Amino acid sequence: MDEYDVIVIGGGINGLTAAAYLARAGAKVLVAERRWETGGAVMTEEQSGCRLNTHATYMMMMDVMPPYEDLQLGEYGCTYIKPQPAVAILTKDGKAMCLYSDVNKSAASIAKFSQKDADTFRRVYTEFEQMVNECLIPQTYRPTMPSLELFDLLNDKELGRKILELSEKTPGEIIDECGFESELLRTALLYLTAMWGIDPEVSGVGYLVPIYVVRMLNAALIRGGSHRLPSSIYKVLVANGGTVEDTTEIKEMIIENNRVVGVKAADGREFRGKCVLSTVDPEQTFLRFIGEDKLEQLAPGLADSIKGWEWEAVSHYGLHLVLDAGPVWEAAGFDAGAGAAMIQIIGVENTDDLLSQFGAVKKGGLPAFGHVTAVTGFDESQRPTAIAKFNIEKEAPPKWLHVLRFETIAPYEARGGNWEQLKEEYAERALDLIYTYAPNLKKARQIRRYAYPPTYIEMKFPNMKRGSIKHGEYLSTQMGYFRPNDLCSQNRTPVQGLYVGGASTYPGGMVLLGAGYNAAAVIAEDLGITPWWQPPEHVRRAIEKGFVL
Repeated sequence: MDEYDVIVIGGGINGLTAAAYLARAGAKVLVAERRWETGGAVMTEEQSGCRLNTHATYMMMMDVMPPYEDLQLGEYGCTYIKPQPAVAILTKDGKAMCLYSDVNKSAASIAKFSQKDADTFRRVYTEFEQMVNECLIPQTYRPTMPSLELFDLLNDKELGRKILELSEKTPGEIIDECGFESELLRTALLYLTAMWGIDPEVSGVGYLVPIYVVRMLNAALIRGGSHRLPSSIYKVLVANGGTVEDTTEIKEMIIENNRVVGVKAADGREFRGKCVLSTVDPEQTFLRFIGEDKLEQLAPGLADSIKGWEWEAVSHYGLHLVLDAGPVWEAAGFDAGAGAAMIQIIGVENTDDLLSQFGAVKKGGLPAFGHVTAVTGFDESQRPTAIAKFNIEKEAPPKWLHVLRFETIAPYEARGGNWEQLKEEYAERALDLIYTYAPNLKKARQIRRYAYPPTYIEMKFPNMKRGSIKHGEYLSTQMGYFRPNDLCSQNRTPVQGLYVGGASTYPGGMVLLGAGYNAAAVIAEDLGITPWWQPPEHVRRAIEKGFVL
């Protein structure tokens, strides 16, 4: 039987990242993945020759995540595009406000609605950008700290105090206090936080507002499809001697002398190692793979903490379309950026409506808003080169195909019935909403239509229970040093030989790669492995300024 230095449970983005770093450092690493391919929710499916990114699409941290440069992912096939404007919010009367990574371009679009807001936005965005670049991004790629220690670290700096003040407020309060007079601008900024299921009326996680605003305006798409990112990390892992066992479902952890020494697969195979890193959710890691009784012996009280884990109150619904025509947004006549934006927000124009609909979704209602991305408008590699015909009609010259992605928040349990009954009915509602803003699509031929409700998320990924895309609600009691709890927040656990490093650990979900990156450093230290990597420049500057340790 082969023995490994590190066994990683889960071949998602964080598991692959930790494994690749450790393998390149000389460790003998095994990744055990339940599905037939690695990458987790950073996936791309091909239908009718087109590539559909059914889960992760918008890469917020692509240009600042250390693994991109450390692992030379560009050389392994992962490149990215940063469309601009990043976001356009459209109105039913044909207007649009566009937001860019360039604050002055954003201000020019905002000025069409309010010159005062254009000036205010420059100030607010500049402050948000400073918080994000000097403190919040560097914190993402360093070990988390106990709350009191973090407070002491930040409270003696002006920028740190601003972040602490924001953290205690709700996203809705933060946007309100910016002082914007344009409801459309207020709605766009609040949407950038709420679109990922973060409750706009929950306090304690207000620091996420500057992160989502700044980073969504700097977001990227992966050229060729989202799966190119985990695929490139997989290549790094294998090139450095790592082993991947896919279609390998873990049944339990092997525990000897009160220490985790390996894992046993559902098919009876056993893999042993010096330590195990689990990147799946807390319930599976501790209650399923160890068992509540055994866990109580190994770490008294930990089981109670795990059983209190809260999943997200809302999930996501996606509608993926392959059409023979791309959208022509009517609002592009008002602002040309509306047609070029990576994301078009549609169906909501004021914050009261957004807050009301978010609250209704938590109770099982279905929203009448969402956002659209015409993926092939930015990356032609995600569609076939051309088609001659898809039916009996003769078409000359051949037509291009277009991939359109609609996404919105949605309840796991809808009041109107089960999702098998509702998914196509709701797709029709989504299409009617899209046609309001891009009426040319009413005549477009649907080559493929793929409705993807919250229940499908859980079926595909068991650690996304109830369609929980972030592996657990973003609450003050489940973030920072408390993600997943204060005993396991720095990747080590009270169970000897067991580490955690997935989206349910610090710094959280989305495509950050922070959990895997941080876990690799902790495991390397404990195994006596000398890291070959160093913190990137933006993290080193933050350390020098005292924003992180």
